[in-house]
Amino acid sequence: MPSSPRGSRLVLLLPLAAVACQSIGGEAPVATAAAASPGFTITERAETGPITALAVHGTELYAATARGLRRWDVTSDEYEVLGADAGLLGHGVTAIGLDASGQAWVATEAGIGRFTRAKIASGDGAAETYQPMGGLAGVTALAPLDDGRGAWAGGAEGLFRSDGTSWSPIAELHGAAVTSLDLDRDGRAAWVGTRALGLFLAEGDRARNMPLGDDAATLEIVGTAMTSVGTRVVGARGAGPGVGARLIFLEGGEPQSFRVQPDVPFVRVVDTGHDAVLVAGAEGAERAFALRLVHAGEAPPMGGLRLLSAKKGTASSHARDRWVAVPLEEAAPPGVTVVAAGDGAVYYGTRVRGVARGAKGRPSYFSGTGLVGDAERLHVACASPARCFVVTDGPRAWLTDGDTYRETRVGEGENGTALAVVADAARTIYALSAEPGYTGLVIARLATPAAGGAAQAPTGDVWQSFERVPLKMPTAGPPAVSFAEISPQGELWVGLRAHVEGGDDVSAGAVEIDLAKHHVVQHRALAEGERPTPEMLPLPSALTGVLFDDATIWFSSLSGVSRWQEGQLRSWGESDGLLSELVHAVGKVSGDAIWAATSEGIARLDGKVWRSVGGGEEGVVACHGLAGGADGAMWIATARGLRHLASADVKAGRLGDIVIAGDMRDVRGDRFGRIWALSSASIVLVAPPTK
Repeated sequence: MPSSPRGSRLVLLLPLAAVACQSIGGEAPVATAAAASPGFTITERAETGPITALAVHGTELYAATARGLRRWDVTSDEYEVLGADAGLLGHGVTAIGLDASGQAWVATEAGIGRFTRAKIASGDGAAETYQPMGGLAGVTALAPLDDGRGAWAGGAEGLFRSDGTSWSPIAELHGAAVTSLDLDRDGRAAWVGTRALGLFLAEGDRARNMPLGDDAATLEIVGTAMTSVGTRVVGARGAGPGVGARLIFLEGGEPQSFRVQPDVPFVRVVDTGHDAVLVAGAEGAERAFALRLVHAGEAPPMGGLRLLSAKKGTASSHARDRWVAVPLEEAAPPGVTVVAAGDGAVYYGTRVRGVARGAKGRPSYFSGTGLVGDAERLHVACASPARCFVVTDGPRAWLTDGDTYRETRVGEGENGTALAVVADAARTIYALSAEPGYTGLVIARLATPAAGGAAQAPTGDVWQSFERVPLKMPTAGPPAVSFAEISPQGELWVGLRAHVEGGDDVSAGAVEIDLAKHHVVQHRALAEGERPTPEMLPLPSALTGVLFDDATIWFSSLSGVSRWQEGQLRSWGESDGLLSELVHAVGKVSGDAIWAATSEGIARLDGKVWRSVGGGEEGVVACHGLAGGADGAMWIATARGLRHLASADVKAGRLGDIVIAGDMRDVRGDRFGRIWALSSASIVLVAPPTK
């Protein structure tokens, strides 16, 4: 599977002390959208829409949105996208089910199909093909049989069963709204939850209603699971006003129905293979609970849910014991939409934050999200506070108000690829793109933004063709971009990369474009015997960033920091005090100090000497980006989190605080004093305190 180049889990946003960019031991936890410093407003997004389906088997986790299907190896966070290239029919995935061998059954608007695996003749691995299984539509739940020869499918029109060749309706559930579908532990029968019709056990071509001890018309089943003591529990929420949630235990004879105290909304009941887990709570405050039998008279645990008999209003009893819902240490993310469980772990799909695994104290998000993918760089240009264009090297372009993201086009051709957006001092927005078969850059200019400030409509912007810039590259084909910045004098500098077939991108120098005169100069490595033009600068290879400082230009590269001043190029490396020559960004906020983000931490140039910032703490890790903030502040994207250095920290050479933790890959400021950061799994917008 292709994987994200850097670690992909975020860390819970916490008020942390000012420490160095320290390494993270073991599994990194995940960020949430809360502020560590008073006054900051933080919005974090990973997807354009909710996760619609989730399924897990062994080490493989599948998740779906209205845009397609992804699969992770949960042990490594490596992921791949399963779309049309893999044979999948349709785009909007509404249900996923996995059989005992891990083969995936998938429901989309085009019907149901499955990914089948067969051993390759050489014995090295397995070939995977997509097999259409019929045009059944409107499916929201899938439960393949363990043997993989058939499956159960449910939706608004009822329950259906496949024998591997065709689908047959189950008469007893014709027209029933199926809300949950759980395979029985025999691998063949299915427990079928409905809205307002109760619970059914489906076997063969029949389904029988299971008594619940409550009026089924008032309930919507949200799942069933086996507890650790072998009792099947049913979760239900009220299907009408004034009806609370229920937990119903099917204990041999008459079912025992309980309401919970305090009353909280139920999301899902799932089976981890070892125990039943209830996910419940108001949106944004969901928690996971285990169901436990405690001795009579024993107080329920702190934060737990007490179960009261739905009939008598008294505490549940089971001989000397009673049921309680105990909160798990493995925290759930906010905004849960779907839940899956397996091998003792619980996985969550969310409304905007992607997919996470419950982890001790804080959830752990997976990489490969819709907004980020494998992107390492972020480009932002805003026409208004509520209308910003965002381009990553994923590569995709997004139109956003900071909350809602819509995929859009920024002047690229029909088969073009967006590379970057950038704004000049006059607030004119330019977009860079590439075209198949063209070795060069295509530049468009935003002529007329769509009316209104909202970002909900991705169309209406008028992009005008501005320039086509042919380039000399190490390889034929479209270039990639490492940075794009416009100087105060109106010169667009673009760091270039070239893709080598079967390998990583390689450096291709930079191109300088005078936007007023349409004059182009390419700064690049010369071929043997080639003579430079008078305008070409002897820049280092593998450029990563540029800083304009009056008449001086600073460059960061994977060979150190360079300065072009008065016709001379001066470079610094590890022998000059830099922590590492792998420099990802260079910046300046106030005063004369130049800052460098290196693979070994932050360094500052005081006069002629580079000094480590942060007191020399051990275990430093890569710092990937720098951006100036409001009131002389600086923001640093590090492998441990996004750091905020107030002006006093900048002047004193202190690292400041981690405002949001996680593997941050890039950071940018906009003209409204806000900070945009790219993490391994999300895009974060940080707005300063309002005055």
